Amino acid sequence: MIELRSEPYVLRPRPIQETETDFRVNLNIGWCRGVLFNVVALKNAVASVEYDAILWDDASLMFMEYKDSVAAYKSLSTRRIQQVSSLAKNIARGLDYKNYTFLVVVKDLTEPTTRGGATVIPLYLLGSYEPVFDSTIEELDFLDNLIGKYSRSGNGETTKELEKLKTIIESGLS
Repeated sequence: MIELRSEPYVLRPRPIQETETDFRVNLNIGWCRGVLFNVVALKNAVASVEYDAILWDDASLMFMEYKDSVAAYKSLSTRRIQQVSSLAKNIARGLDYKNYTFLVVVKDLTEPTTRGGATVIPLYLLGSYEPVFDSTIEELDFLDNLIGKYSRSGNGETTKELEKLKTIIESGLS
């Protein structure tokens, strides 16, 4: 059994769900180097969250939640989506990945949307979905917030300097 550790998290496989067959058939794996299906993330030996798939390449992890009906999706609270996404970021950072994303896929949903800060797409779009990743590096998130703040206040000089700093940091991470 594969087990990944990202202190304080441990990722372990869980039993396969029969309702996820359509999800697996439609999954776009052309961009990634590997996939784990049906993963439980345990924190201090207690199950925190389950992901239906985790995909990765050299720098990025994509965590996915699949709902086999719109009703199941609607019963998923916005707060829970935010928690699961936040845990995904922490796990990715702990595994030393620079980027992550959390995606919710819903069977029979008619159009893409967002909820709790996460992208939500219909199952029929999964095969052509190209992931958009966010940084796991908190300092870059902080810089993005500062850039936005100074940009909105019309302070172009400070914005340019912060963007230079961000570019320097990003080039050092490559």
